[in-house]
Amino acid sequence: MKKYQIKDVSDLLGVSTYTLRYYEKIGLLNFVKRNKSGVREFEASDLITINTIICLKQTGMPLKEIKKYLKLVGEGIDTAEQRKAMFLQQRQKVTEEIAALKKSMKIIDRKINFYDEAIKEQSLDVCRDDRKKWLEGILAGKEKVQ
Repeated sequence: MKKYQIKDVSDLLGVSTYTLRYYEKIGLLNFVKRNKSGVREFEASDLITINTIICLKQTGMPLKEIKKYLKLVGEGIDTAEQRKAMFLQQRQKVTEEIAALKKSMKIIDRKINFYDEAIKEQSLDVCRDDRKKWLEGILAGKEKVQ
């Protein structure tokens, strides 16, 4: 079976060698073996686990929770429900974050359109009515601040 060194894993998964060493130091990669020379050797199955760690970290899951998840994985099928619950909870957080980002994207798009019009008209006054309407909606409680 092919073995991968830390640089290989770094290149394959797009994560720094520093991050991989840190993850090992804090116990997330306690499954990594070392050869007789002390060089880390990763197996293909290790890449799957590391990719999951990277994914969870990118979604904002704290390393402490990821470590808890990996501990549960090590305990086998008896913890499958707990692990599923963790993923459902994380999925909900990601869904909420996506919704918030979509709202922010609408504001960004509105500003881009504003500047397109301002450049076209050579005036920053082009969207006064739209802004006034939006502000009145906020003050009247009809719209929420995004």
